[in-house]
Amino acid sequence: MPALTNKAAADIRASEMGTYGKSRDVLKHQLWDSRYFGTAITNATFFVQQIGAPWRTGVKTINETNMSDSGKLPNGQRMVIKRVGLGLILPAPSNSTAAAQLVQSFINIVQCSVFTIKIEGREFDFQIHGRQFLPAVNVIGVSTANTVRAAGDYLNNGWADLHPTPITLDYLVGFKVQQEVSPDADNTAQITSDFSDLSGAYASMQVTLEGTLTRAK
Repeated sequence: MPALTNKAAADIRASEMGTYGKSRDVLKHQLWDSRYFGTAITNATFFVQQIGAPWRTGVKTINETNMSDSGKLPNGQRMVIKRVGLGLILPAPSNSTAAAQLVQSFINIVQCSVFTIKIEGREFDFQIHGRQFLPAVNVIGVSTANTVRAAGDYLNNGWADLHPTPITLDYLVGFKVQQEVSPDADNTAQITSDFSDLSGAYASMQVTLEGTLTRAK
């Protein structure tokens, strides 16, 4: 008989509760929300518009957010946020040189952005400069050939760990993630151009909060 490990014992206990047991569900979970870019520099507030809210010429779907309520978890749900992620959604041809330029535009905007997690009634619970989502040196090179990544592309996973101080989101308590874009005066024209380029490509930015969700049954 194989040895009973701690993990195996935990799986046995979990199976004994059954799908419809009376205890709370405990799940690894992600909350995500998105913004799109206009032709001018604008800040953004994430997680305050749910599925069905206005989005470009239509409405948000689960592709843009999985929030079912505006700025809060549903009744009976709590979530411990352990890390925050940032990413670019870019519907560009993979062999397009323009794709490399658009990625650089996204990097430029992130490098002059500050992201803040705020819970209702509190000053802030987490604040991070956008550059910290990127490698120390991050440049997308554009070649004359149809190559998206030609030179200077340093990969990073785009996540920031909240350890050792995770954030607890309680149910029906408002929360949001704010993005403040503040380029210095010498870079304002470039960042404005970056917004316009990403707008023309119908690109979007997505913020993800990952952690452990408990859910009442």
